[in-house]
Amino acid sequence: MATGLTLASCSSGTPEEKRTYATPSSLCGTALPASALEPLLPAGKKISSVRSGPSGFTRCRLLVDGRIAVTSIIEQWESGTTLTNVAYTTYGLPSGRVKKENSRYVISDTAAVGHASCGKLQKEGHEIFTMIRKEQGGVDAAAMEKAITKFTDAVSASKQCTESNA
Repeated sequence: MATGLTLASCSSGTPEEKRTYATPSSLCGTALPASALEPLLPAGKKISSVRSGPSGFTRCRLLVDGRIAVTSIIEQWESGTTLTNVAYTTYGLPSGRVKKENSRYVISDTAAVGHASCGKLQKEGHEIFTMIRKEQGGVDAAAMEKAITKFTDAVSASKQCTESNA
């Protein structure tokens, strides 16, 4: 019993980590309200972002204190590509952990995939899909749903969706 009390006192005495950085309002230039992004970010002191990818593929990684915290992807596919194919095959969302699935989104507690509405690109034979992944731990499905819907809506209204090169 003494050992249990010792362990309990050690673990409860540590101060809770805090977030001392400002939550960004975009993912590498794609608008996303800070309120949608904040639940996905861990405690830490410094946040930075790294954008990469060839034409038709944009990856953004948010790093907190040097560790990847959130990854987002905007990717162009040929027409006929389905949301479920992208979510389950390309991004490997485990079907047993999916919390919500509909015609525009597939959402789990660690990742979500969306299908952007890009009229011009769709007429040219292309589709745009979005993905957001929380790299450490999970969040409730409502937080992930808010993040992917706001991000996908922003992509639908952006140059990535209205120009030929996403």
